[in-house]
Amino acid sequence: MSAAPPADWLLLGARIWTGADTLTAAAAKPGPEPDALAIRDGRIVAVGPSAEVEALRGPHTAVLHLEGRRVVPGFVDAHVHLQAGGLQLFRVDLRGATSPELFIRRVADRARTTPDDGWILGGDWDHHLWGGELPSREWLDRAAPGRPVFLHRTDMHMGVASSRALELAGISADTPDPENGQLDRDPATGRPTGILRESAMDAVARVVPPPTTDERRAALRAAALHALARGVTQLHDKGALQSADESWRSLATLRALESEGRLPVRVSASVPLSERDELARMVAAEGRGTDRLRWGSVKAFVDGSLGSTTAWFHQPYLGMGGECGAPVTAPDELALHLAEAAALGLQPIVHAIGDRATDWILEVFAGIEAAHPGQEIRPRLEHAQHMTPAGIVAAGRGGVVCSVQPLHLVDDGRWAGPLLGPEREPLSYPLRSLESAGARLAFGSDWTVAPIDPVGNILAATTRRVWEPATASWGPAWTPSECIALDAALRAHTLGAAYAAFRDRETGSLEAGKLADLVVLAADPFALPADEWREQVRVEMTFVDGALAYRAEDPWMGGTDQ
Repeated sequence: MSAAPPADWLLLGARIWTGADTLTAAAAKPGPEPDALAIRDGRIVAVGPSAEVEALRGPHTAVLHLEGRRVVPGFVDAHVHLQAGGLQLFRVDLRGATSPELFIRRVADRARTTPDDGWILGGDWDHHLWGGELPSREWLDRAAPGRPVFLHRTDMHMGVASSRALELAGISADTPDPENGQLDRDPATGRPTGILRESAMDAVARVVPPPTTDERRAALRAAALHALARGVTQLHDKGALQSADESWRSLATLRALESEGRLPVRVSASVPLSERDELARMVAAEGRGTDRLRWGSVKAFVDGSLGSTTAWFHQPYLGMGGECGAPVTAPDELALHLAEAAALGLQPIVHAIGDRATDWILEVFAGIEAAHPGQEIRPRLEHAQHMTPAGIVAAGRGGVVCSVQPLHLVDDGRWAGPLLGPEREPLSYPLRSLESAGARLAFGSDWTVAPIDPVGNILAATTRRVWEPATASWGPAWTPSECIALDAALRAHTLGAAYAAFRDRETGSLEAGKLADLVVLAADPFALPADEWREQVRVEMTFVDGALAYRAEDPWMGGTDQ
């Protein structure tokens, strides 16, 4: 028998967490943790003890001596808005603004560097950080007099517009609330305050100039490089929020970058549910893409968000005058269109946050799966944020994926209790209960709603500690009984998230034959208390297809040799 060809890379002296499915025979083999890995032609060819893997060393093999550093599969972010995230890197960033004065100052600073006729865009503000008062057009008019300004809240379900932006959008005191939306009004004058909820934002979105092709390319490239620096090798792009056209333009730009060899991460792209027929025609004509860029899923919404009090609950929000939230799409129509998408062979991906919304969509998913016996549909419940006990049980049945963003709970835990009450609050982000019910968990960020930060997501899922911005410190755990173990959290951010996009056979774990997407961490989270993760568990290297796609500036390189 001839000897195996030499490897392109050897990683030696590591601590390798393979992330393999614990039900597979390979993962169930007893023995010490592997400390070496070999890569050839973009794939993993061996994982095991150094003494065995070193046999694949050849005269041109690059050898990386890791001296006990932790190696994990490349992180998969199961929910991002990639173009919006990339554009936000160049726009007003209000994340962490803890007072109206700081909010206004940041907008004023951006106004000074924006052309006089240019829109000032961005956001990620959270009014809970300064006591709950909502921003207004007066704030924006003070910061940027006479300028069109539109800034999303962090959850993207609410925004604030300046007087000039409202004028350009044709919004006045006489404008009625749109279907599935709301214009907040001054109770004394009836004039719009500038706060727009859900579909009310569409009028402004229609007059904001769309990004140019060059701006899209720059945004998507910046977003991909931003992800690589955080150890993310695969992203699930949920497209633009207000415009189907923008989702298609973003996908077209991704396709151009991929064809040019300029897409450094894997992307699985979705388009809105309304585009199901066009997407099905594209799949029939061209297939579902390549190893770098895939498509074949549609995104829809049942309800809004908790922070905007537009999430749909069985019982009213506390202190909100009996308001329960409501669906943002007619339920019968949404159920019909989701069934049509599944019949076309498309994966349904549906945003649902309130407990009534999640109960409803899980029932719809059960009907869709029953209508297609033997077909692997993998319908996705995006957020799984507030659930009922019955909903948790239902989420563990069939092939439903629960796509969750644990970093949201770090903020929500400060203020959600008074809205929900003591019976519903413990069922917020019920990760341990979902895991126990057999649900498939996939972790993501919902960037730009939360930052791309797999380490932070895993820390949130395993500790559930709430961030206290007033003291810039970590507070107590929010419902600590719903914490999950470190290996479960890592798997949700790797193999579980890869499964959510039908990419688990090729990615998501470090096993021979799979694509060589992996991350080298500066420290081992399994060997550290959680309090030390933020300072020490940093990404030093990110490999995609066996190529070193990211290396931290001035990193420890551990005696690389050839």
